[in-house]
Amino acid sequence: MKKTMLMKMKLVRLPITATVLIVSLALVTFAATTSRAQGIADKPNVIIMFIDDLGWKDLGCYGSKFYETPNIDRLAENGAMFNRAYSSCNVCSPTRASLMTGKYPPKVGFTDFLRPDKPSGSNSAATHIPAGETTIGEAFQQAGYRTGYIGKWHVGSEKIGMPQQHGFDWQTATAKHGYPASYFFPYKRQRPSTGDVPDLEDGKPGDYLTDVLTGKGIGFIKDTVHEGKQPFFLILGHYAVHTPIQAPKKLVEKYEAKKKRMYGDSPLKMIPERFNRKVPARQQNPTYAAMVENLDTNVGKVVTALDELGVTKNTIIVFTSDNGGSCMPGSPAKRPTSNYPLRASKGWNYEGGIRIPTFITWRGTIAAMKTAEPVITMDLYPTLLELTGCEQLPKQTVDGRSLVPLIRGEKKTLNRPFLAWSYPHSNGHGTQPCQAILQDGWKLVHYIEQNETELYRLDDDEGERNDLAKTEARKASELLETLINWVEATR
Repeated sequence: MKKTMLMKMKLVRLPITATVLIVSLALVTFAATTSRAQGIADKPNVIIMFIDDLGWKDLGCYGSKFYETPNIDRLAENGAMFNRAYSSCNVCSPTRASLMTGKYPPKVGFTDFLRPDKPSGSNSAATHIPAGETTIGEAFQQAGYRTGYIGKWHVGSEKIGMPQQHGFDWQTATAKHGYPASYFFPYKRQRPSTGDVPDLEDGKPGDYLTDVLTGKGIGFIKDTVHEGKQPFFLILGHYAVHTPIQAPKKLVEKYEAKKKRMYGDSPLKMIPERFNRKVPARQQNPTYAAMVENLDTNVGKVVTALDELGVTKNTIIVFTSDNGGSCMPGSPAKRPTSNYPLRASKGWNYEGGIRIPTFITWRGTIAAMKTAEPVITMDLYPTLLELTGCEQLPKQTVDGRSLVPLIRGEKKTLNRPFLAWSYPHSNGHGTQPCQAILQDGWKLVHYIEQNETELYRLDDDEGERNDLAKTEARKASELLETLINWVEATR
């Protein structure tokens, strides 16, 4: 029977015009598919180096004299440097949710850092990014990219909340908690509040976490490039330079000697802060400095790998942090860093808690430039969509603004009405529930429980030392009203 059917099939003859039409349609379909594949392959790669707790003054290119960061400095000085970049919150999880969604953190339920061992609602309402959000990972995945996430996540501790559930094809070393038990293999638990780092069981004694994460990230890049089918989108979420403050011994010894050369036996001055707190007036922690240099070395490794693969000119690199540098708590000599001349620390809405180093490089495409225009975390989402030629998602990135006009010199300002922050919590860094707003160079800080308002003119007073709330009472009142309305609108 099968033989008879085959014979009948062979006897079927199509009209010449029909045959030509089918062949033509096939060729058109093939050409369209090939063109689309080629278009995807031609898109630039993207790496976001998302650093934890790195302060605005923690890099040489931003003014540090104690830390040494030649690789990062070289990248920054050959790209678009943002001298007044802000995290969207003064602690990590809300800022990370903002990067993922292009929205102010309260709009996606995050107002504080995630405590995965505590029940929902104990601090921030969210335990993960809402499923209805189109994350930056999903946007690039849908645009044809191979997407990867490595390292600190801290915006989800359940299966629905991890990177692979939010648009990342590949994830590794995304711990349940926000910082590792140790930076040295086997990264084991030291106390109940910390967690082990998963997926790194194949390590060996002496391995250092920042080195290992970089190696895994380079492996992802190499695999994608060698496959040759897709561009890559990678977020390299280093746990460094968050506590515990640990670094390779030889680097620590280097900075112990440097501290002695620079400061001798001169005592560390402490600057008084609100609520009986104090912050260091200078950077001098040798172990933290060693962590920063190791991070810089690993940034250099990524750049070298891109050069060796021949994809440097087709790769956009974003470098940013999730909040300001950590200057509290702990004994003065052991505090990680100093944000001076900026005020205060991580966990506060003064400049030291929210101003961060941020730059974007793309060799041969983005010219070296610097801007003092205020920018914020959620701007990175639409910026990267525009730089890569991917479709914009204005209904998703409602609070982010593309920075491309600034980068290309087409505009000097984003004409944004204001930037605002809400942190309705107290924390171990000494702050109290607080809100803030920045508009036209005026910065208002409002302490909720104390019902106290401070006003600063940042152009003349970036250290926020001269409170103008009484002498500029009308301006303070106007900004406070705008801030309160914004808080209500973002709940």
